[in-house]
Amino acid sequence: MNYLYLLLLLSPLTLLGQSSNELLQDADRNYQNENFGAAEELYRKAREKESDLASNFNLGNTTFKQERYEEAIEHYLNATRKADSKSKNSDTHYNLGNAYFQNQQLEEAVEAYKQAIRLNPENEEAKYNLAYTKELMKIMQQQQQDQQQDQQQENQDENSEEQQENQEQQDQENQEQNSDQQQENQDKQEQQESEQDSSQQQQEPQAGTFDSTRLEKQTLDSLDAAKLLQIIQSEERKVQEKLRKYNSNRKKPDKDW
Repeated sequence: MNYLYLLLLLSPLTLLGQSSNELLQDADRNYQNENFGAAEELYRKAREKESDLASNFNLGNTTFKQERYEEAIEHYLNATRKADSKSKNSDTHYNLGNAYFQNQQLEEAVEAYKQAIRLNPENEEAKYNLAYTKELMKIMQQQQQDQQQDQQQENQDENSEEQQENQEQQDQENQEQNSDQQQENQDKQEQQESEQDSSQQQQEPQAGTFDSTRLEKQTLDSLDAAKLLQIIQSEERKVQEKLRKYNSNRKKPDKDW
């Protein structure tokens, strides 16, 4: 975020006439020379002697300068409880708002700036920073909405692409299943036709084809013919035997008279 236009009020606040005055003065000189570590140590010692508005406010300034914003917030909150005038309390809330802003707590910063303006309606720096913070929050909110819309659109595109891929895959699977089913049906049909042809061939055997029924019948006919031939040959032998006997009797010489 660009914070260049944020107005800061970080001048040391000293309260004269108190026991910690010398410590505060030494701390202020170190602060002006940007020796923030040394200034912080002196402000802490001054607060040990007397925890007043100046010591807490200036501790907030030194920790703010060292980018320890959470500690600065704590010191500024303590300072708001020590303020003895609306003007000083307005300045404390103004710096509190700056610490919240730098710590990226924009809603808290807005409330602190508003309180600074309530305490001192002439606090122009608080008005400027309030308007700046609100505008920044609008920009960030719009950016967040744009990012969410982009993410939603990206998710929708991914889902649409995934659904399309799934649909294409399903169509391909269905097509393959249909093709397999058609092939299976065709194979079954060819098998049925082949079985029908085979059945017809068995019922109506063609010439030259092997017929087990006919072969069995031929075998039985051959056996019957062989038996019949044996009977004929046996009867023929008997006839021949009778003929031989008959001829033998005829050739015997007649008896002389």
